[in-house]
Amino acid sequence: MKIGLCQFSQETNTFSPARLSFRDIFPRGFRDPETLIEEFRGTGTYLGGVIRAAEEENIELVPLPTADAEAGPLMTKECVDHIMDVICDALSAVKDELSGLLFVQHGGGCSEGYASLEAEALRRVRIVCGDLPVMSPLDLHCNLTPETLKGSDGLFPIKEFPHVDTADAGYRAMRMLARTIRGEITPVMSWVSLPQIYPNTTTCTLMEPMKSVRAHFAAYAKEHGLLDASVCQGFSGGDQYRSGVSVLVTADGRAAETEARELAEYLWSRREEFEPRRLTPKEAIAEALSGRKEGYAVIHESTDNPGSGCPGDGTHLLRELIEEDVPGSVFMHMYDPETAAQAHAAGVGAEIRVKLGGKTVPLCGEPVELTVKVMALSDGEARFTSPMNQNLLFHWGKSCRLRHKNVEIVVTSALHQSLDDTTLSMTGGNITDYRLVCLKSAGHFRAWFQERADVIVTTETPGLRSTDLSSYPYEKIRRPVFPLEKEGKFPAAEVTSCRRK
Repeated sequence: MKIGLCQFSQETNTFSPARLSFRDIFPRGFRDPETLIEEFRGTGTYLGGVIRAAEEENIELVPLPTADAEAGPLMTKECVDHIMDVICDALSAVKDELSGLLFVQHGGGCSEGYASLEAEALRRVRIVCGDLPVMSPLDLHCNLTPETLKGSDGLFPIKEFPHVDTADAGYRAMRMLARTIRGEITPVMSWVSLPQIYPNTTTCTLMEPMKSVRAHFAAYAKEHGLLDASVCQGFSGGDQYRSGVSVLVTADGRAAETEARELAEYLWSRREEFEPRRLTPKEAIAEALSGRKEGYAVIHESTDNPGSGCPGDGTHLLRELIEEDVPGSVFMHMYDPETAAQAHAAGVGAEIRVKLGGKTVPLCGEPVELTVKVMALSDGEARFTSPMNQNLLFHWGKSCRLRHKNVEIVVTSALHQSLDDTTLSMTGGNITDYRLVCLKSAGHFRAWFQERADVIVTTETPGLRSTDLSSYPYEKIRRPVFPLEKEGKFPAAEVTSCRRK
């Protein structure tokens, strides 16, 4: 059995004013198909799980050009067209020898010209490969559409936030695809789209209320003999008609519409439980320090989370940290290639005047002007130690660790949220030497920090990912939708079922 393997994924924040070309997102170009399997084997990624399942099943993978983007603003139409042309050309050359295609996607993507990145990508793949079985693992922050479901033979979202189970989702999708090709199962998807959007800080599956919701879905799927059952949390930063929460269940040979509707009704009954607390940076610092014991406290700035398409160079929390000059504190990290290059030119030990951060989106704060000492430099190559993306090599570009009075700041040249202490350790820092750690992430950092930090505190700063969803300038999302409207008549749950021939 030969199965094609590729990835095209992005989570799109439509509220960002920026637009991304291919070279903006992929300065190194596509991942090389010839080295793809070796690069991702044994990693905690979708592709790592796919490769493990294929090797267990003695399946020959045929790697295709792959483009896996970080979350960000809208891609240009030209960018999407170029990526899909390259993938489809490569697929066309090998399609006659394939039994199926494993196509890793995100589910929360859109671009200029295409309301759903996934639906458009599947449409183009179908033109090339016809009825060849195609399945995809997805992020749970997916904004699904009927068109996406109709283009696929099986969609298998991850279950955890932080996303520590991406390899599991890749493994599950690959096994389901192989079983389908062998005629052992006939997956049928049933989907319910709920009129609800979630803030991004209260849906972590390590905590309530989502912890018990996750457990309920797992127990229900087992009791009812479902192949899969998922809470699709949606991505509130994507302003599309179908943005928001949904339930996706997959059964063998039947449409599990009753089960999909029951799970949707259960989820809807808990809608009031996801309202977050909102602390200013000053309040968050005070709460973090009061909750610290012998180790360190963490403050996360979710409103400038690069993992949700934010610029990563917002300065509101940093400015308060500098103003209070908290001893033993570190900001880990700020995205600022200009400052990183300036530090590398000056060298370790130099004192330089910088304008740090605030170079991208004015809402996220103006640059902070400081005199800093260059404490350490790094070429930025490091592997994640977090269970999320474990062992994956990442290129942070020129990076540095700076110091202003009592505050240290790690600066990188690549945009990515904090998952662990990688950016600090690669610049020679030891996280146990600090009392207060500040970072930019909504929930994924918890996979590594949850059991290590004395206390974790969320701060709400002006940014592109506010937990106050009423502050978003939604134009396309369906209405009414909770919590933008908390009263009134909401539409009854409608089930869409899809089974490809």
